[in-house]
Amino acid sequence: MKKTIIGFLLFSVLFLISTDMDAQRRSSRRSSDRSSRTERTSSRSNQEDTERIGIKDRMAYDILLGNVGLGSGFSLSGKFGAGYKPIERLTAGAGLKFYYFYQNLVGPNNLSSFSYGIYPYARFKISESIYVKGEYVYYNIDGGNGDNAKPWVPFLGGGYMSGFGPWKFGLELLLIVRDSDRDSFFNGDLFEYTFGATYNF
Repeated sequence: MKKTIIGFLLFSVLFLISTDMDAQRRSSRRSSDRSSRTERTSSRSNQEDTERIGIKDRMAYDILLGNVGLGSGFSLSGKFGAGYKPIERLTAGAGLKFYYFYQNLVGPNNLSSFSYGIYPYARFKISESIYVKGEYVYYNIDGGNGDNAKPWVPFLGGGYMSGFGPWKFGLELLLIVRDSDRDSFFNGDLFEYTFGATYNF
């Protein structure tokens, strides 16, 4: 009789232990599945965040002023560009530029003109500070006497940018490639020079 009771008790204890271990395994499996799903969701979320941040980090912006002239008149040019960096050293984008010219003339009349244009550009960094650049500008040029011209004008050159953080500051010098453009639209100037800031250079 005692052997039967002891056997029954041992069987009951082993049954309870095995049931409890099985429950723990199932619970652990569910917890592991939930953790895995959470990790996958978190991974997707982090990947999406990385992609969003990556696109933002690949954008670059320029604010440049130049061709300042003082004396018998006044002149000023400026350009504002936005570009995308498919690789770290290359930026391709588009921008707007303007050129204002005013001159005091002998007599009752003065000469003034305002020209503007849009342009695609490509910029390649040779080093962390020095770059080469090309622009192809579609201008609406005011001749100052009521005549307007709308040429495509190529520019080639480069510049230097330096600084800390996302903003860099420096100079840009672009050659007005064609002699005819220099003589017809830019008073014989050989270069366009600007200075200013670039974000995410």
